[in-house]
Amino acid sequence: MKRAKKRIAVIGGGITGLVTAYRIRQQIIEEQLPFELVLIESALKLGGKICTIKVGDNYFDLGAESIDIRYPEAIDLIKELGLMDQLIYSEGNKPDIFFYNKLHSLDYPTYKGIPVRKMDIWKNNLLTFHGKIASFKDNLFPIKPLEKDIEMSRYLKKRFGEEMVEHIVEPFFSKIYASDLDEMGIKSSKEVIYSLEQKYGSLSKGIKHHPELLDGPGNYVTFQKGLSVLTDKLTEILKPHIQTSKKVVDIKQGIEGTYIIDLNRKEQVRVGAICIATPVTEYSKLIKNETFGQIFDQVETASIGYILFKFKKEAIKNEPKGFGVVTPRRSDSFVTSIVLLNKKWSFLRDEEDVFIGVSFGRKGEDLLVSLSNKEIEESILKDLKTILGITEKPINRIVKRWPDAIPQYTVIQEEKIKEMIELLKNEYPGVYISGIGLEGFGVNQCIGQANKTSKKIVDHIKKQNCIYNK
Repeated sequence: MKRAKKRIAVIGGGITGLVTAYRIRQQIIEEQLPFELVLIESALKLGGKICTIKVGDNYFDLGAESIDIRYPEAIDLIKELGLMDQLIYSEGNKPDIFFYNKLHSLDYPTYKGIPVRKMDIWKNNLLTFHGKIASFKDNLFPIKPLEKDIEMSRYLKKRFGEEMVEHIVEPFFSKIYASDLDEMGIKSSKEVIYSLEQKYGSLSKGIKHHPELLDGPGNYVTFQKGLSVLTDKLTEILKPHIQTSKKVVDIKQGIEGTYIIDLNRKEQVRVGAICIATPVTEYSKLIKNETFGQIFDQVETASIGYILFKFKKEAIKNEPKGFGVVTPRRSDSFVTSIVLLNKKWSFLRDEEDVFIGVSFGRKGEDLLVSLSNKEIEESILKDLKTILGITEKPINRIVKRWPDAIPQYTVIQEEKIKEMIELLKNEYPGVYISGIGLEGFGVNQCIGQANKTSKKIVDHIKKQNCIYNK
């Protein structure tokens, strides 16, 4: 039992689980702690939604497509792992917006489509005269902290008006969250615009004070051999601690503050602390608690997909000024974003053919993701014909689906999650949940959570084993 109390389990081998385990291992070594670490993954390969494939001599990502380095968590980890010399920085300007059956380029400084200089909104035809006037709202009202979370669309429309949010801002946000902004909370999303507004009195002033946040070239990075370079490096470091092809089917409380993990209904492991870094859909399956289950069973998810196309360069008749295109939810398109990978990444610049990555699916559009590959391709090709003028058949295509990939946290979710974390603390001490959506979306947010969760786990197991800092 003494050994079991010193064993830490991380369940889930996506980026959150890998970084959590990496940080725990790091702390064990640095402090010479007598703890044992195990990372449990149901699949054969680790990485989760970071999924890189090789096509010819090039590498492409079919899940997370790049890392936004306007936030520090991922780049700090990349530096620490000695991978900076392998980074490739994005080129080309921000994506165009496809609306009113044409492409619109935002040729002025923006953050996720929000103009830094208010007068720049007069430079495009995406808004009516009244819509442009309404976009000045955030200069008119004093800013107060929100006592309760409110819908992201409501928050944004109060500041910029309905047209600007629906035509310009929402396409950039939907590309990231695959969510219905009419339901998603501004605070639960952990979107930086809320903190900027609170600090500087208006969002526009906040963006002006942080030019590093502006949309543009160099915002994103990948590796020439894909984002799996990051997860493969972590996997290499953690290799002695990893167990693959082992699905956790149940977690039960044991004696003396331990937990029993059931693997494949064939094997049991007793541990002293656990990090559950799985998709949110798995939480209530692992912890059989009625209150816990009710909360997380109610969380809706969005299924998303990605198609990598290869076309002849001359196939594109309407080329965007930026490296891609985003589309508003209220358009007729199934596409959420298009990336012309040859324009975004320098290592593809001289390729004879053009590679196009198309993201599709968001809340309410799960049906498309459930169709056959042929049906999905036909639907997306119709959109590419309308948006980019492509009428030729692709030379090649690869379809990847991510069912129930993105949790849709609503305005009440932030408080509910706090309740669940408190419930775990009181009734399941030593069990921690972590993963996409809990504290924001994206690789940076997952790494940030992992950094914090790992410390909490080690602190807990040190107290459990009466080991205190000197």
